[in-house]
Amino acid sequence: MRKILLTGGGTGGHIYPNLALLPALERLDIDAFYGGGEGDVPEKRAAERAKLDYVGVPCVKFIRSFSPKALSNNLSVPRVLSAGVHAAEEILKRETPDAVFSKGGFAALPYVLAAARLGIPVICHESDKTPGLSNRLASMKGAVALSAYPGSHFGEFVGMPVREELFCRDGGAARKSLGIPQEEKVLLVAGGSSGAKAVNDALFPLLPFLEKRCVVIHLTGRGKAGDAPPRSERYIPLEYSDDIGSLYAASDLVLSRAGATAVAELAALGKRAVFVPLPKGVSRGDQLPNAELAKRHGGKVIFQHELAAKLFPVIVNAFSQPPMRRISNDANGKIASFIDATIRRGVKCKDRKPSPSGS
Repeated sequence: MRKILLTGGGTGGHIYPNLALLPALERLDIDAFYGGGEGDVPEKRAAERAKLDYVGVPCVKFIRSFSPKALSNNLSVPRVLSAGVHAAEEILKRETPDAVFSKGGFAALPYVLAAARLGIPVICHESDKTPGLSNRLASMKGAVALSAYPGSHFGEFVGMPVREELFCRDGGAARKSLGIPQEEKVLLVAGGSSGAKAVNDALFPLLPFLEKRCVVIHLTGRGKAGDAPPRSERYIPLEYSDDIGSLYAASDLVLSRAGATAVAELAALGKRAVFVPLPKGVSRGDQLPNAELAKRHGGKVIFQHELAAKLFPVIVNAFSQPPMRRISNDANGKIASFIDATIRRGVKCKDRKPSPSGS
């Protein structure tokens, strides 16, 4: 049986699209295992829940800041990356995958560079309009580049993988488990992890007014539940959920950051949604084009600096608007077919200058 290493980590946007590919890969008789960072990292926990074998290597994130902490961290990048690449080479030699599929991010880079050294085919998939550092380097090393963003100049557009299980969740059962009456309107608020505070701060003063109109399920972000008001019949705070699909199914409207995975999932599920993109500076600015893409497909957008003045009327209005429309069709199958074709051709990954399309 053919075998592929899936890699990407640090955030759900680098992890869940990888896991979404598993059924499509299985249908093509391609076995998968997962590579990410060492320790109790999010990608390891997600891979173990998906019953995938997991391997970890040293890795470190480059921090876009001039703070003393960031500078100290960034000075360690060459040393840690070198150790990670060496460890990844040993893993690839031992496991002998036929290809590596990278969703990008700092946890993927050691495996991509190791695969390029060993001549193992690499396919990289970019979620955003412009590629991150890991995928730019993968393309320079000869990876086949694919894109989730229509009109991107990086790679061939195939869309964003969406987990099949999201379409199988029972919203009625989810409401019942949370004690929410079936006839109630439900708002799900998901501000992400690092970007939750601004959304939380804007939401808390509005709760008395929102609770008169709907039940609020609030994913506060890890470590932030202590700031939230106590749970009630109309307000359900949760730090985190491993079953976001059930919460999506239970909701009539979702307030979310504009990560590429969230935009694609909510569009594919046909949900009403309001997106609050992370501003440039807090991130590299990739959520701003994602929000524009969401708007073109029926999502509503509010910028972070507008939250205090506009959040309540935007939410009230969004309940009565049509749901989002799909951005792409069968991205899972298209990507699995690219992987299958790459393995069949035995394309080697080697240094080259990327073409204007990045492919």
